This record gives sequence, structure tokens and C-alpha cells, in this order.
Amino acid sequence: MPFRVSGQGTERHYQAGEQVELTMQSNEFLQGDLVFTMEEDGVFQLPYLKRAAECPSYEGSLHVEKREEGLILINTLPLETYLCYVVPSEMPSSYPIEALKAQAVCARCYAMLQMENSRCEEFGADLDDSVSYQVYNNIGKTDAAVQAVQQTAGMVIKEDGQIENTLYYSTSCGLRMEEEASNEAVFCAAMSGSRASDAEREESWYRWNTLFSTEELNAAAETFYPGQIGQILSLNVLKRLENGRAEVLQVTGTLGTVAIEGEYAIRQFLRPGDQAVILQDGSRAPSLGLLPSAFFYITPQYQGGVLSGFLLNGGGYGHGDGMSQNGAKHLAEEGWSCQEILKYYYGDGVEIICDT
Repeated sequence: MPFRVSGQGTERHYQAGEQVELTMQSNEFLQGDLVFTMEEDGVFQLPYLKRAAECPSYEGSLHVEKREEGLILINTLPLETYLCYVVPSEMPSSYPIEALKAQAVCARCYAMLQMENSRCEEFGADLDDSVSYQVYNNIGKTDAAVQAVQQTAGMVIKEDGQIENTLYYSTSCGLRMEEEASNEAVFCAAMSGSRASDAEREESWYRWNTLFSTEELNAAAETFYPGQIGQILSLNVLKRLENGRAEVLQVTGTLGTVAIEGEYAIRQFLRPGDQAVILQDGSRAPSLGLLPSAFFYITPQYQGGVLSGFLLNGGGYGHGDGMSQNGAKHLAEEGWSCQEILKYYYGDGVEIICDT
């Protein structure tokens, strides 16, 4: 479709299919920032942008701003259209429609909260398109995703009149927020087997294990805490949340002790290197750059009476807050509705309403 490119006091019209190539040195920026707008309904394609979908397409308008660090691209479009590109990027479109609808509601609530919080204000945007917020347009919109968004149009989750912070993640290990799993013995017992009531029990990520040698952990200690830990002597979960997630990891070495606080920091420190993360189906997990989750317990390993490493038995994939996407899939396969899935993960006390 025809489109136009506007700057400060300038405007140029292009025919459908014409290409505009911009670099930091482009003369087009002499008149300031640029705005690309469609003359009619159509999409912009960015062939050099690396995404899972080849040559991603963008609806709405594109604002291109030149800064010292590079070119910033801001895509402006209606919220409901945005969601049509988030849902397939965050959840496979092959999942049941009720799971996709639950994903659409969660993504809508999350986006609305970010819009209220102005977290991306320095870039003149509401969200970015990465896992730092929620993934947008890594996969182009699909018929199933559009159906899920349209069938939940304006639907949000509220508690006490406020939009719920609807976090979500890949796969649960089966433990839910109302279970008291902060006790180490209780947590280990729960993680040592599976339960028929766990929606994710058939997922490969449901249970996993990985073995760290002392050499690997010594290297990690020197990378993250140079000169503070030395040769590692012990590794212990000092504190768990009620749902069992490790919140404080105590690392003791020949030079001292460090308490690593927070789920993400713990997963960074224990990120697998060359050693494999073995999933419950016996397969080897792909390289993630992080430990799959912070739901794990630790067993020291010895050879000839000498500490040789630590075995981590864990479960789940992701931060563990909110809705398990693979759990939603299995619940939907069992006949659960979108609303039932959302109340299962966010509590019976929440309201699921249309807020348009």
C-alpha cells in the first residue's frame, strides 16, 4: 500500500513496495525524527530485522528516532492489534483456544499496567518487544491468536478494583502459591515425585536435573564474586518462598560466604555451562543461559570422600509467578474454560470482566 514519510516540516510519498533504507548517516534525519504512515490499510516490512518470522510485518505507524546509541524504532498501533502479535509470540497457536484466550487476557492486563507505569517512557513507548516485557511480533499473527484476542476483547483480571499483575511463564513444577513449601523437607518431598493433580506432569520440563562440578562452580564464583568466595565448600538454599522457589542461596568457600538473593540472580549464578540439563523424558535441554527455574534442591556429590560437585534436582521452566502456559494448555485440553484457567492461577477472588 502507498505510504508517506514525515519529518519536521517535510513529507514524502511512496508507492506500495518501495523501499526506504536508513542508517545513522542518512540525510533524511537532517530534518529530525521520521514517521512512517500508511495511506491505506497495509503493513510495513522490515527485511533485515532478525525475528523467528522471516521479514516481520508491522501494522500501524513507525517512528524512527536517531540517538547516539543508534536508531530507535517505535511501532504505534491499537492495543488489541498489538495483542494479536503478542499471543502467538508467547504461546504456540496450536494450543487449545481456551488456553490462547487466557494468554490474551494476561497479555492485555500486563500491557495495560505497563502503559500506566510508563516504564519505557525514556524511549517514548509503553513496552519493548523482548522478554524484558512480553514478546511482540517474534511470530506473526495467526488466525487462532486473532480469534483468542477477539473473543476476549477488553477482558481483564481485577482484584480489589485494580488490574492484576498477570505474570506468566512456561511450565510449573506443580507447586502453587497456596502450598506451604518454604520448608526444605516439605519442598524436597514434593519435588521427589509427581502428582496426578499436576497439570504439567507430562511435560518434559516438569522435572529436570543437572550436575555441577566444583571446578565449574569455582569459576562461576570468581566471575560473579571475584575474591569473595574462593574454592567452594558448600551450597545451600537459605530461604524459600511459600511456593518453594529458592530466594536466597548461600555459597560458602575458602575465602568467605556470599548470600545470593533473588530468583533471577540465583539462576544466573547457577547457569549451566557445558554440563547438560536432563529433562524428565531423558532429553537434553537446549542452552538457556540460565538455570531453568529456581525450584530445585541440592545434593552434594563426593568421590573418594572428597567433594566433587553438586546435583540439582529441579522442576519447571521460568520464574514461577502467575500462569503456567503449559499448565493452561493441559487444563484447556481437559475442558477448562478461559475463566476457569485464570481463576486457577490468579485465585478465586479475582474478577474477570470486560473493561472497555
